[in-house]
Amino acid sequence: MSNVYSIIFSSIIIFFASMIQGTIGFGFSLISVPLLTFILPIKIIVPIVVIYSLVNNIMVVVTTRKHIRLSEIWIMIVCGIIGIPIGVYGLKNLNPELLKFVIGVLICITSISMAKGYKVKFKRVRISYGITGFISGILNGSLSMSGPPIVLFLSNEGYDKDEFRANLAIYAMITNILTIIAFAFNDLLSTDMIHIIGTNILVLLVGSYIGINIASKIEDKYFEKIVLWLLTIVGIVTVVKVLI
Repeated sequence: MSNVYSIIFSSIIIFFASMIQGTIGFGFSLISVPLLTFILPIKIIVPIVVIYSLVNNIMVVVTTRKHIRLSEIWIMIVCGIIGIPIGVYGLKNLNPELLKFVIGVLICITSISMAKGYKVKFKRVRISYGITGFISGILNGSLSMSGPPIVLFLSNEGYDKDEFRANLAIYAMITNILTIIAFAFNDLLSTDMIHIIGTNILVLLVGSYIGINIASKIEDKYFEKIVLWLLTIVGIVTVVKVLI
């Protein structure tokens, strides 16, 4: 694929992914990572997507900050931080295709079950927050796919639209920052990435802005269904992409 077509293709991906994340609070890496693998290697894509996700999450946090429940999610954030170095180690040493396949299957099973009305009642909710954050941190460092565990957990706990987006975004923003630092210490950032990031930053900002405005028009009763079925689609796409 020529350089011009690569730029056009990546711009379309970044715009669509940022619009989705601006709308529902997640989805940027879930959409962009599988598609960007057509034009870039995974070890370049993951750091770039984490940086883009950080920008997106900052924009969502600014617009939903009044709904952040920091007293509830702080343990999720701490455990997510602990999981990041393990994920970075996995990115450097494990087979990313196998990891994506396993995660894709789990996403499909869980999101379909929840979309059909199945919920899990956790007896020790605080511990559940911690485990969810830890798993998410590992996935953030290894595949830039921290969203699924947090999305499924917050949906299961009954967060409304604004609370869901706000708390997901603040968690992701903090773990994004620390993941970028971990990438730097492990020599996973390069000057070439800066050029790629700069090429699509305006597209990213426009897509996120449009998504945030779309979110304000979606009713709560439809929001959860949209989230879970979108997550199901992403899971299916992730699995298929590994198999073909």
